[in-house]
Amino acid sequence: MIDSGAPVPLFFITGFLGSGKTTLLNHLLDEASARGQKIGVIINEWGRVNIDAGLLPTQGIEITELNNGQVFCSCLSGNFVQALALFAERPLDLVIVETSGMANPQPLKRLMAELKDLTGLHYDYRGMTALVDPENFLELVEDLTAVEEQVIGSQRILINKIDLADQETLGRIRQKIRALNPTAEIVEASYGQVDGFLEAPLPHGGGAGGMVMRKAKPPLVRPTHYVVSTTESLTPEKATAFVREILPGALRVKGFIHDKDRGWFYVDGVNERVESRLLEASGTESKIVVIPKAGQDLEQKMASAWAEKCGVPFSLS
Repeated sequence: MIDSGAPVPLFFITGFLGSGKTTLLNHLLDEASARGQKIGVIINEWGRVNIDAGLLPTQGIEITELNNGQVFCSCLSGNFVQALALFAERPLDLVIVETSGMANPQPLKRLMAELKDLTGLHYDYRGMTALVDPENFLELVEDLTAVEEQVIGSQRILINKIDLADQETLGRIRQKIRALNPTAEIVEASYGQVDGFLEAPLPHGGGAGGMVMRKAKPPLVRPTHYVVSTTESLTPEKATAFVREILPGALRVKGFIHDKDRGWFYVDGVNERVESRLLEASGTESKIVVIPKAGQDLEQKMASAWAEKCGVPFSLS
């Protein structure tokens, strides 16, 4: 057991694919760094390639990546607890965990008990925040257990991207959240900008637990994912055209692409929105991760869309 001094605040951020978790995390890291705090971050990615970790600053931050699963399932939970135990040996002021978009946090209580066995009172659990995308939440929460459990198990629900929703839709979202979790704090924001996130006290006692009315849902078969790679130069315009072509059959498309004349770009597609932006990166290979919707086999569609929109050699895995 690790002998610790003052407890280190431990925050969890969850939310379905494309809800804005990494954008929120970047704001929190900027806020903490401005105060001179040393931060530990665990980034959990459903797929084999962790795109989100490449979007974070590195100065004064220790980052651990856990890929190819979600931290609350048996495939990664042991590694997750061990990663937090290793962080407990380092001089960090706070630790933030960004879960996979497909995470179901139901086993969190058990994992926190295991962590306490390893680290004693080193960590001060400050609760879980679930991000909600108003463009698709009402549909997803009826179809996916993970989305429902993210709301039920959180102490704060952040309705993000409110600039993209009308008041009637926001009202229905609040009503659904309250039905699932009567005690959580509900916050609304655009671009993940929340004041006082790291200081504001959260309701005690966790989320609403299991005693809520739920719609029976079919079990989620873990979706496959594809990685499209190329070492050829690729413009962001061509990459975003490719993303738009395949997005109707995908839950999320995101990646890094390299234009030899203009540098590295991040491309991101969710719902019907596709964006690209310049970023600092290094390497020789562009990678785009595609998570298809249930029942969608996108291999042929991706191959034809890539040939039409990008026109350079690529590999698909």
